[in-house]
Formats: sequence, C-alpha cells, structure tokens
Amino acid sequence: MSALFGKGIPKDSTVLIVDIQNASVGCALVRLSGGGPPKLFAETRAPLPLLHSVSAHALLKESDKALRHALLQASTTAARMRNHTKLSHMGTVGAAHVFVSPPWVTAQDKNGTLTWDTEPTMQKTALHAIHDTFGDIKTSFHTTGAALTHTTNLLFEQTPDILLCSIGGEVSELTLLQSGQRAAYATMPVGHHFVLRTLTTHAGVSPHEAHSMLRLARTTHTETPGEEALFAAAQHFAKIFTQVAGDMLEDSQVQGILVVGMEPVGEWAAQNLSMSDLGGLFSADTVVQALHTHHVAPYLAAHASHPDLLFMAQALYIDSKNRVIH
Repeated sequence: MSALFGKGIPKDSTVLIVDIQNASVGCALVRLSGGGPPKLFAETRAPLPLLHSVSAHALLKESDKALRHALLQASTTAARMRNHTKLSHMGTVGAAHVFVSPPWVTAQDKNGTLTWDTEPTMQKTALHAIHDTFGDIKTSFHTTGAALTHTTNLLFEQTPDILLCSIGGEVSELTLLQSGQRAAYATMPVGHHFVLRTLTTHAGVSPHEAHSMLRLARTTHTETPGEEALFAAAQHFAKIFTQVAGDMLEDSQVQGILVVGMEPVGEWAAQNLSMSDLGGLFSADTVVQALHTHHVAPYLAAHASHPDLLFMAQALYIDSKNRVIH
C-alpha cells in the first residue's frame, strides 16, 4: 500500500498527513529531518456528524466534505509559510500520506500473512481531494493500524503479546501483536458514536452534552443523569469486545490490552474493560491501559498545544520509513 513511499522525496522535507477515520477526518503537515525527530504542525481535524443511521454512501459524502475542509486549512498554512522569509522551506509539500481506517480498509489473510486493501471509492475520493488542493503530488496509502503498531513497538522495548484496541466512531479494530508483528485482526461494529448515541437516545441529551458526560465519567465518580445509559453502553462494548476477541485469540497468551481512542473515549474504554469479566479470556494479571499523548510526545520535536494522538503516531511511522529509505 506504500509503494510510492520515499521515491524522490528528500531526507529533509515537508509532507502532508491525511487521516481518514470513521468519526473524523484530519490533516497535518510533518517536517522530516534526517538529523532529528519529526515536527508536526498545521494540525486540523474535522469531526463527522453523529448520524442516526449509517450507510457507506452517507459516510463517504460526509468524509469528503470534512477532508476538503481540512485540506484547505493545511494548504493555507503551507502557503503562508512559503511567503515567510525564514520558514519558506517548510511550506513546500513534497508528498501526501493517507492513513485509512475501517470501513475504508479491509484485511485479508494470504497464506498466514495479513494484507490490507483500501476501498477503491474512498481511495479515488481522497486522491481527487488532495490533487484538487495540493496539485499532483505523490500520494501513498497506509493503514492507521500500521502507524499504531509502530508506535506500540517504539514504546515497549520487549514486546509481549498485546491486543491493540483502536476505537473509531462507528467501527473499532482489534489487532493481535506478537513479537511486534500483526498476527490477527478483527473489527467491532461499535465505537465512540455508539456511546454518544446511547446517551442522546436514553438520557435525552444533545451530542455535545453526551460528550461532556463521557468526559466527566472518565475523571470523576459523581453521579450524572446519563449514568445508567453510560453503564449500559459500557456493558455492551465489553460484550462485543469479548465476543470478537474470543474468536481471534485462540491460544495466544495476551499480557496486555492497549486501548487507543481520541479523548475521552480511550481512557473511558480502558477503565471499563479493566473492570469487566471479559469472559475469562485474559489472566488476572493482564494489564489494560490507554495510550496517551504524553507517552508519544518525547519522540517528536514539535506538536500542537493539544496534541492529536493519531497524527503523532502517523508522523513517527512516516519518519521511520523515511529514515529506512535514506
């Protein structure tokens, strides 16, 4: 999926990150340097609306709108930098790297090796939007899971079997990492938006209030009007997690569960999974924790004041590939 990676790209260069999730679409610029860690800037993320019913057509339409908005923000920043005497070298964008998540990426097991394919319609849509904004620049496609796997290996020197749970808006991913490699993979039809929908429907609150309730539940034990609905959502999430994990783990001895999700859902999910029975799939000493931006920040030279976890992981992944190429 990354056949164009590195071809004709100078070691010191600025590249575009495009992150296509199923809850948001984001863009950022990354300055790569052979002599130091990458620098993230011009970060922008456009959330997708909380749809009451989800279809591929509706999700693609909203993703395209959000993508073009985010690309425009990144392009405007790049143009301003090109007109700045001291920063002009950072404003020239040499390539684009698109990271995709379900439902826009699918996995296949080919003779025991996992391979990933980007959904053609989304790939075409993304290419049109990027080239309309930045011109005909080299564009590569990757999975967000590849970036998160790289970051996990970077953080854990001796990697045990880890179950990586990446929470999206409509779809979440489970990836079994063995010796740092993706050994098994599955998706779950629940995510951040499921929790928000549960709160808006059963607690009678707005999506914004539902998000605030979720954040409050992560940081305090204060009783809220949506506590019962939130508890039901947590039970359902743990039930689906247990069913999907049980089908994919077989005899694997998982020693840790690492949850990745945009705040506040990442920490909320990790807390609830750690308190759930999970069908006896894991031993009592299995550690459940959420990946936080402060875990990743030391590996970057610069990032936004309110860091974006996915951009950080993707920047590190691109930087690692750029170093190998050169």
